[in-house]
Amino acid sequence: MTSTHLSERDLQAAAESEALLPTPQADHLRGCRLCQDRVATYQHLFVATARLPQPAFTFDLTASVLAQLPRQKPAFPWMLGGVAALVLGVVVVFLLVFGGAVAQAFQSLPTPLLGTGLALVATLLVAGQGVELLARHRRQMRLLSFS
Repeated sequence: MTSTHLSERDLQAAAESEALLPTPQADHLRGCRLCQDRVATYQHLFVATARLPQPAFTFDLTASVLAQLPRQKPAFPWMLGGVAALVLGVVVVFLLVFGGAVAQAFQSLPTPLLGTGLALVATLLVAGQGVELLARHRRQMRLLSFS
């Protein structure tokens, strides 16, 4: 058996404003005393809830949350910085030794191909950083406990 009355969601929407209801549900509400009574109940509930005082915590919620967050690690740990310096050194030596040949190879490439390749590499780097930031955020949120 299916009910012809408004759903709870529609009743709550009507309690906020009848204008939120689609026309068929609004027409039903105007003719159904049961649904009107249920909307009135929700309106009373909304008014009573709005009159409640704001909750006052007996503790500092911000300090409690911040105390549970793990300490930030440096963005580039020393080991990663050392590896980056080593790789940069190898690239500099390679360019010093083979710089002329590399320049000739890049001159033979069409300009749009080179620009597209650089844009693709930049996009991949930014996307990777975004994924890492999202993963770190999710790990930190799992560590929080509100006890």
